[in-house]
Amino acid sequence: MTIFFRFFLIFFLFASCDDGDIIEVQLDFDKNLDLCEIMTTDQNSNTTSSLIFYDTKTNPNQSLTLVIPNSPATQLIFNPISSGDSQNISIDGNSTLFNYRSYNGDPNNIICSIIHPGDIVITEDYESISGNANFLSTFIDDDNDGVPFNIEQNTDSDNDGIPDYIDNDDDGDNIPTTNENPDPNNDGDFSDAQDTDGDLIPDYLDNDDDNDGILTINEDENGNGNLFDDIANGSTIPRFLDENFSNSYTVTINNENQYFRTVTINITLTNIDISILSSDSFSLGTYQNIINQ
Repeated sequence: MTIFFRFFLIFFLFASCDDGDIIEVQLDFDKNLDLCEIMTTDQNSNTTSSLIFYDTKTNPNQSLTLVIPNSPATQLIFNPISSGDSQNISIDGNSTLFNYRSYNGDPNNIICSIIHPGDIVITEDYESISGNANFLSTFIDDDNDGVPFNIEQNTDSDNDGIPDYIDNDDDGDNIPTTNENPDPNNDGDFSDAQDTDGDLIPDYLDNDDDNDGILTINEDENGNGNLFDDIANGSTIPRFLDENFSNSYTVTINNENQYFRTVTINITLTNIDISILSSDSFSLGTYQNIINQ
């Protein structure tokens, strides 16, 4: 398997049927890039990992591919230290390559395949052995709690040092904001947010939802971090929503905060030495990486 895959990678990355003729093609790709990882093993059993950014289309069957090394440095492209960080990688025709290709079948069946489908052939291959690939990585953080980023970005309702837009429990009561119905009918109007005790403070911002004098977080009777399964004898609703039961319990589990980071990677190629590209700067497209923080 290793020998075959090494042969396939060499064929895929370096096979060329460019005879030097200048052709004209319409590079009307959608610029929404996909990504896959490939592994190769040399004769000394050293394994190398590379990443392929690619854009494909059918009718006609064509692809644009950019191969870069998979390393700690290039991993920063996918999760940058700061939004707006950029990284430049030289295209050298060895570890970093850019190709335009056409095929006799769907290119999606060949680009990342470990086993090369025998019925698909690369019919044209234009490779750049010089130039630069610039990666601009920007990100937006959001907790996906049902409350839009623009409403939460300048607040920290529970004063826990975590801004509401990346805090999935805005009032710090150990109940995720999304489970406290901030927008019951999902119409973007938060005036009808759930307000159990009628104090004009919606539950997702109220740390005592039933106004019984006991903080919601302290009404977790069984201490499992799920306050919805703590129902007192004689009641049909959870303790934290029932003003008739005001027992206080020690907090044993603080639910971990989680939020999502969406990293958008814009890739621009410059000084590409492929005859079909007349521009000194070419926008390859964008790739999105979503990280659970």
